[in-house]
Amino acid sequence: MKTNLLQTELKFLKAQYHPHFLFNALNTIYFQMDENVGEAKRSVEKFSELLRYQLYDQQQMVAVSNELHYLQNFIDLQKVRSSDKLQLKVYFDPSLNGQQVYPLLFLPLVENAFKYVGGNYQIKVEATGSEQQIHFYVENSVPEVIPSSKQGGIGLENLQRRLQLLYPGRHELDISKENDCFKVSLILNT
Repeated sequence: MKTNLLQTELKFLKAQYHPHFLFNALNTIYFQMDENVGEAKRSVEKFSELLRYQLYDQQQMVAVSNELHYLQNFIDLQKVRSSDKLQLKVYFDPSLNGQQVYPLLFLPLVENAFKYVGGNYQIKVEATGSEQQIHFYVENSVPEVIPSSKQGGIGLENLQRRLQLLYPGRHELDISKENDCFKVSLILNT
């Protein structure tokens, strides 16, 4: 019974990402349609790949390379929505491919970086590791004052609970804000 309750809680936590993601993606495509129909079509293709991954391509665990491919598609879609001022650095270690991870753990970190970026408009996303460990790091500059419309949210709290359930005693999540920079480091021991 306890296992069933934990599985139900995990499904609920995972499901909370979908409405927020859907809203943002559709909003992006909506505005693209006025400016560039060709780009809007490419965004729809990326969007459909993202949905396919979320809906159909997920087993209990997935290869980290699949998760990183999903994130790259998400980042590509977000770049369309972003200001020309955005300075984006993405590095996914090519040796990360066969390790297995639970899906959609990295998404809220990248999603938050795009949501809260400001100030110098810099985002850095990195995934590195070994066969025993995956290190995922996200950093973004933030404005001096975060507008009240962008405060709150359930992403990080949701992630912390999922990590407790999926990687008990096998993860480290460090969140810090230094000056104008928000940093999140997630280490998973696989």
